Amino acid sequence: MNDNLQISFLPWAEIKKNIKLGPITFWSYYIEASQRVGNSEIKTHLDKYFRSYVDYRGKPADTITVCSHGNVDFRNLSDSEYRDLRNAVDILIFVAIAPQVKNAVCANNRSWGPPSGDVFELVTQNFNLGDDYIAVKAGNLLSGGWRIGEITFPKPWAIGGGLWRHEEDLMQGLDRCFSAGFSADVRERLFRSLEWFRMAHIESGQVSELSKVVMMATGFEILLQFPREGKRKHFVDYMEKHIASNEFHKDKRTTGKGKTSPLSLAGCWAWDFYELRNHIVHGDSILFTDLIYRDWITHLIVADLVFLELVKRVLFDQKCLGNNVRSCAQEFPKGKEPNNESIELLARWFLGFNDVHRALGWIPKGKMRDEGKTRDILYSFCQEKKARNNKIFKNNELKIDPLFGNTSPPDSVHGFFFDFDEFLANNEL
Repeated sequence: MNDNLQISFLPWAEIKKNIKLGPITFWSYYIEASQRVGNSEIKTHLDKYFRSYVDYRGKPADTITVCSHGNVDFRNLSDSEYRDLRNAVDILIFVAIAPQVKNAVCANNRSWGPPSGDVFELVTQNFNLGDDYIAVKAGNLLSGGWRIGEITFPKPWAIGGGLWRHEEDLMQGLDRCFSAGFSADVRERLFRSLEWFRMAHIESGQVSELSKVVMMATGFEILLQFPREGKRKHFVDYMEKHIASNEFHKDKRTTGKGKTSPLSLAGCWAWDFYELRNHIVHGDSILFTDLIYRDWITHLIVADLVFLELVKRVLFDQKCLGNNVRSCAQEFPKGKEPNNESIELLARWFLGFNDVHRALGWIPKGKMRDEGKTRDILYSFCQEKKARNNKIFKNNELKIDPLFGNTSPPDSVHGFFFDFDEFLANNEL
């Protein structure tokens, strides 16, 4: 075995059941090390090293999650392999944070805040067997000459909320982005936008809320391929076409030239968010109230929700999500196939954001006409014999609200509180 060994891990992200994203497997060191680490010398060395990572009381942390690229052989990763690792961690951060933001907003519960990006701190440590010397890298600075046991690495305080669990379908959809058949251009845009999402969710105090607005705006620009000119218009037009519908409440926005545009509230938010971004990057004075969208919900919280919906749309367009919708359409008898409008309604139903749009006040609180149309489409499908075996049905009955298992129940990290009874919150969940 090569004397120069390497391990990458997440010290603070407790993952009890292993997760696979592309070539990367995340597994709990203290649960699986006996099975995965075949060399007793390596395990002894790592046992000693990991005791340097301590909780708030100075006791060894039991949250070590190892990140393996392919086989667990502790080889030094190449540049491309490390990019795979960084992208996989960014996905993990996104699926931990964004869906939990959705849960909190839909439940109107500010205490259900997500974890911060700090929980998923990625550490890569080189080591040699029989050698206790380690070098510590912090940013671009490297400090060497330390021995295991001389120093400790304390758990960061800015970890955010402890409530999170990933959506399985979303995780599987993002896992498919690593496949050879996935569009290389879309993959690059998606992964780069998730990098900006990660940086916008670091809560160590080194990044201001104003910078986070710019970071999230940059994520949108990359994901949606904003043009160099007319960025606000591009964002608003996308929201009007792909997020809003005729059911959305309307308002108006006026340009600097005095031209008034009637927009859905989704389009209005995109307009306001990009105006806020422009004021920040041009050095204008920003008040704290400028960061608030409504009540306790900040513009950054809305940005998380919109970003989640847009990522799901990208995955749906790339056929990494929504296979049930497509199989549903294919099962209709010839001559009765749903048209493009119906497919769009099914897609919106599948993506499951009506509860978010209601919580934000973008759509009426009651059922909308589009939802009734979607029900009609699904019930007509239900009348077909083949529908009884389709995956979108359970016990031969149509699942109405929510339709698919990956949709969440309607039930500063961007404006959340964390002084709450965690036991009670867990039971409520």
